[in-house]
Amino acid sequence: MLAAPGTAATNPASITALDVIELQIGYTTILARYYKPVAPRALVDGARTGIVAELGARGIDAHLPYTPQRVDLYRGGDLIAAMVFGSLARYGARVDAHRLIQAALGGELAALHDPYSVLFHPQQFRKFNAFLGNEKIGGIGAIVSFEAARGGAGIDRVIAGGPAEHAGLRAGDVIVAIDGKPVTAIGGQGLRDALRGRIGTTVRIAATRDGVRSTYAIVRAEIRDPEATVARFGDVGYLGLSRFGDRAGTEIVDDLADLQAHGARAFVLDLRGNGGGYGDEATAVASAFIASGPIFTTRERNGAVSISNASGKANFHAPLAVLIDGDTASAAEIVAGAIQDDGAGTLVGTRTFGKGVVQSVYPLPDGSAFKVTTARYTTPKGRDIDRVGITPDVIVTEAPNAKRGDPATDQQLAAALAAVGGPTAPPTPAPPTPAPPTPAPSASAPAAAGT
Repeated sequence: MLAAPGTAATNPASITALDVIELQIGYTTILARYYKPVAPRALVDGARTGIVAELGARGIDAHLPYTPQRVDLYRGGDLIAAMVFGSLARYGARVDAHRLIQAALGGELAALHDPYSVLFHPQQFRKFNAFLGNEKIGGIGAIVSFEAARGGAGIDRVIAGGPAEHAGLRAGDVIVAIDGKPVTAIGGQGLRDALRGRIGTTVRIAATRDGVRSTYAIVRAEIRDPEATVARFGDVGYLGLSRFGDRAGTEIVDDLADLQAHGARAFVLDLRGNGGGYGDEATAVASAFIASGPIFTTRERNGAVSISNASGKANFHAPLAVLIDGDTASAAEIVAGAIQDDGAGTLVGTRTFGKGVVQSVYPLPDGSAFKVTTARYTTPKGRDIDRVGITPDVIVTEAPNAKRGDPATDQQLAAALAAVGGPTAPPTPAPPTPAPPTPAPSASAPAAAGT
């Protein structure tokens, strides 16, 4: 247990009960849950380093007691508390009690020398949750793709009940101007920002349908940024996944069904640049392509083993290629590894990042949190890919001039399409041409924006 501030010299008013709880949670959780054995002395040393740094930032040249050579499990917490309370007693109003505790906890995490075990301050934790929880934003409720050849942004899908649908926009319409500015001048990179904005504000959109131009005044409403993007290249469906937030599995399953309903007979799953997210969502995504069996296995320090199995609801019997690169990590590697081990698809691209460990997040009373590595994971065939990565079945490096989503320049995408028998890129880079009215390979870029 941690010692509580028990003397008047400590100035109890400067530290709250929640602060003491936070200090205790940090030490005991790291000690018990970190995926490798941790010496209590290392955590005490780390806390000491953090406290000294915080005091130094306040202009205080602090000299704290050195950590004893031997620190038992329970004494470590008391030593950390003593450094915090002693600093408060000595330096009083010159220091902030809560910042001192956060510095101690940050120091303990730093002592692990683990880039994945970190402290989130409240604002950072809110952003972290917003990213994985599909942050709600103001937009028109449509999935659009910039199409330079058509002089605008094609609407791939309108969200049911959203502002775009109420205004009369439909999938297949092409947005040619936003608030009077041509989409060609806005460009693909600025498209999302141009359509998004504060909830309740109005955006004026000019769009064409069958060659007829119309203007719509649309009031932005609260929407959720989609994790998956969709495109078609002939009869090959493309599914791009940006992260494994709380809707990754649902979106992939829905988009997969929609592509199949529109005649897709093969698929490309793009996990390039996907840094991961929730393990449960990795299982849900992999379960869309793998009928049964394990997706991944986790092993904790205490020997506990947990197997995450496919849901058994997959209704998928089609050629599949999965795009990966050096930024494909964590949950994205879980999916890629499971598909490769199962033989459900062909991996195309370059070796993945190599993050074979799992983190757990522990919220703290003040709205902050810390993330700690708590387990290793292996693929269904028992491969440990940590710091090794996953080697694709077909190795294709990305060309310097590649425009992702355009098979004319995106050689990795072209190779993935070829792997499933789809349309391939021309031998030399060339701008995409407008798709003719009869079914043909689509040149729309899959880097769609949820707006």
